[in-house]
Amino acid sequence: MGSTNVVVKTMKSMIPANSVLRLFLSYVARKVNSSRELRGQLHGTQGWLNCSIQFLTDDGGVSQTIHFRDGVVSVEAGDTAKADLKVIFATREDLIEYLTASPDESYKMILRGRIRTEGKLTYLGNFDYMTSLFMARVFQKAVDDQIKDHQKESFKLAQGADTTGRQEKHRRAAGRIGCRAVDPGVKYLNDPYLPEYSLDDFPRLRQFRQDYFDTMPEISAEYGKLMTDFFLEHGYEHKISGDAWDPNERLASSFYHVMEKRKPCIRENDLIAGSYTEHPISGAVSHPYSVGPYIEGELKTISLRESNPFGISEDAIETFRKHVMPFWKDRNLLELWRKEYDYPLGIRIHDRFFAIFFWKTVSNMELSPGYDKLLNKGLAGIRQDIETELLKGGNDLEKVNTLEAMKTAIDAVNVYGGHLREEAERLADREYDLARRQELEGIEEILRKVPVNPPETLHEALQSLFLVHLALGLETMDDGPSLGRLDQLLQPYFEADISSLGSDVEKQEYIKKAIELIGCFFLRICSHQIVTPEIGNYQNSGSPPNTTIVVGGTDQEGKDAVNDMSYLILKVVELLGTNDPNMHVRYKLNCNSRDFLKRAADVNYLTGSTPAIHCDDAMFQALSSHKGWAFADIRGWTPTGCVEPSIPGKHAASTSSLEVNLVAPLEMAMNNGRHPLMRWDVGPRTGSVENGEFETFEDFWEALRTQTEFLFEQSVIGNNQLGEIYQRYYPGPLLSTLLEGCIESGRGHTRGGAKYNSTGVSLIGMADVVDSLMAIKKLVFDEKKLTFQHLKKAIDANYEGYEDVRAMVRSRVPKFGSGDEEVLAIAKRYTSMANDYYRSQKNYRGGQYATGWWTMANHAAYGRVTGASPSGRLDGEPFTPGLTPHPEASKNLLDNLLDVAQLDPKTLDNNIAFNVRITPSSQDSHEETVDRMTDYIQTFFEQGGMQIQFNVVSSDTLKDAMAHPEYYPDLMVRISGYCGYFTQLQRDLQLEILRRCEYGL
Repeated sequence: MGSTNVVVKTMKSMIPANSVLRLFLSYVARKVNSSRELRGQLHGTQGWLNCSIQFLTDDGGVSQTIHFRDGVVSVEAGDTAKADLKVIFATREDLIEYLTASPDESYKMILRGRIRTEGKLTYLGNFDYMTSLFMARVFQKAVDDQIKDHQKESFKLAQGADTTGRQEKHRRAAGRIGCRAVDPGVKYLNDPYLPEYSLDDFPRLRQFRQDYFDTMPEISAEYGKLMTDFFLEHGYEHKISGDAWDPNERLASSFYHVMEKRKPCIRENDLIAGSYTEHPISGAVSHPYSVGPYIEGELKTISLRESNPFGISEDAIETFRKHVMPFWKDRNLLELWRKEYDYPLGIRIHDRFFAIFFWKTVSNMELSPGYDKLLNKGLAGIRQDIETELLKGGNDLEKVNTLEAMKTAIDAVNVYGGHLREEAERLADREYDLARRQELEGIEEILRKVPVNPPETLHEALQSLFLVHLALGLETMDDGPSLGRLDQLLQPYFEADISSLGSDVEKQEYIKKAIELIGCFFLRICSHQIVTPEIGNYQNSGSPPNTTIVVGGTDQEGKDAVNDMSYLILKVVELLGTNDPNMHVRYKLNCNSRDFLKRAADVNYLTGSTPAIHCDDAMFQALSSHKGWAFADIRGWTPTGCVEPSIPGKHAASTSSLEVNLVAPLEMAMNNGRHPLMRWDVGPRTGSVENGEFETFEDFWEALRTQTEFLFEQSVIGNNQLGEIYQRYYPGPLLSTLLEGCIESGRGHTRGGAKYNSTGVSLIGMADVVDSLMAIKKLVFDEKKLTFQHLKKAIDANYEGYEDVRAMVRSRVPKFGSGDEEVLAIAKRYTSMANDYYRSQKNYRGGQYATGWWTMANHAAYGRVTGASPSGRLDGEPFTPGLTPHPEASKNLLDNLLDVAQLDPKTLDNNIAFNVRITPSSQDSHEETVDRMTDYIQTFFEQGGMQIQFNVVSSDTLKDAMAHPEYYPDLMVRISGYCGYFTQLQRDLQLEILRRCEYGL
């Protein structure tokens, strides 16, 4: 809620809350009305920026409304039917505290349900922006004070911590290991680990990497302005002529305008042309129909915030404030959902941040396009396929409109590619350095060919991939699209290039050049960020766009797919150590070599947190449960977004559409449908603990199942409603050209045109629920050590005064991950219950739902909005990440591994995130450490495990990094399914990672 949370602290709580609120709002009105400059900020390119916002308490005892009308600000007491938005405080004390709170404290109040909103949330940005104009100094002081407080806490935490972690990355790099080539697909690498190369061997990459870490991401207004310009000229809800838009035509036409008008950028000294924004080192596209409008209140302060700050120019602020955001306030995804479905229950749950987050309010891009099709045919070949389909004729108007829009979208990419070619030519003509001029001339020649035509060289393939990947991110919100099996895509071009060379010296020089090209490609991918409002840092702190890449696994026939490019890509990951692309490895038991798995573990050790490693055997079982999916296609699966599986080029996956807090229905089951922190009777009545209505554990299980399925039902309803919004406004014609079935059927990916259709769900807090159920079953019903009423009193009191109860729970009740058979049985039953429900549902495209057990950073965010649990977890503490057991489950890592491995893969068909933090012995060599990591992974997979990821970092290093972030700018940790830079994470998340169990090797 931005800068409304910092006012002069002389407002004392002894003054009546209504008077305090009236004084503050009147002060805002006077400041604006008395300043021509401030009043000018209320007028945009489309007229006055009008809105009304009511601030009130739940009991109605405090109520004031501020009106912005035609450049005049006024304040009105009492209820009003005119308010666009209501900001509701649980109590009067909450209102007073909010007005004097730090930014961090104010967001925690929102997450704790002490403040909620009803109505058009985007309108709050107008109020926050206006107050930020004359309260920037106060806001800055509040942020500075918050940073100082956190620094003091961090210094205290780090007292006595070992500081050798400051040199750890260099120490590990100095111990690189090698290996002889054993994989049948590795033809040109004598030592596929390539230990002879360090970053110092690639001055271009070393400089680019340094620039990346030294540069604050800059927010671009270009995309938002171009989209807004187009619709102001041509009409949005309908054409300017009054005719109806076809949804595909509307999006394709606006996309063409964006690609035609955007600035063509080639970064100085780069080998890959193109940029997401005009800021080629690190820029952020703010999509106005997605989360873009929600940063309005922070435009003046976003560069000041403690975590994930963004730079922004005054010109960009002016463009957003007066041109872009006024147009999209009522046209963004969230407001379209609110308006077109009459403010459904799903959106009211979503707005309170406590149970379900609908990711479709942000993006629908979590899938893997068919980049093999692009490389094999070029855009011209794909366009010809569309023409051929159109020539078949017929009376299917939707098909004709869809196919015509696909052609327009392809033409848009080609226009942009042409502009980039012209820019390369212009730069070459001006370049005095002969070597660089030759590089630019080479880029120009490449752009004459691709992406229109199929590439023939590795450089051409990478350039084609990047341009189309960039374009897909601009067609719709660019969060989560996967590049897929990059080693399989690039190997043919690598082989064609290197086989044409004669001498071994030439081949070695080419291998080095290939590493540099892939490195430039990676740094183009990670040059763009997603800008979110500050509250987003509590949900997905430090998350990049998560462009996933996977290497290894099998081909469609089940043969070993590891090749030269698998190892070259892993080498680039080792050298760069960036959190995007999001790197993954597939490993098939009794197929891929141990040396390949060892190299994956080696890179994980060298980078500290990446890649994540997946077992093909378990994933094949999971995906084979999907009816009608060809096993050959399943063998081609790729992680998407965080870890979720999709089938490249065939699958409209939407893998992270829903993020559901599983502990919320547990709380609701214990409170007869009421969510205690939200003070909301949201769920069905299922029985009272206080009245003794649960006579057996099965009685309570049934209550939990009912509450859980109630929230699941709301998630399905809301997701399907949002899916229909995408069908009407953001059908993605360019993306649809790269999915099998869409051209043939004339139906885009949002209309079910792809060969496979599904929706992915992320279920958060599984271990916390299972541990709680075990505590209830054992202590209340089996051993009768406690009555349910007494346990609930302890929970409601956050165990204060009931320390003996918490001690009993922690000492007598086994947890998931401990090796106990009974708690494992509960875990299996629970995962089956969740999967059975979602498997029974259909999405808006006619596909099925898939259940995943990974959390992004929501395990910390949802923990913040959850009271104490029967497991002994305290109020506000984070849940465990992904499917990871609680840190106290066992001191033996094998217990964790074996419990997670024994869950049925068929109930985990949207994958898992299993996080393990390890600290190798200082006595072990590099190779001994990597061998032990490999052994653990192999054992886990042999026992049935699906996915595992290691953070190889000590608690001392994490503590030192919190106190001295200047020594750790690139300290990377895996959160759940994604990696983030530890020193840039929101503080709660830093502490959660520090809390994770640290296992020795």
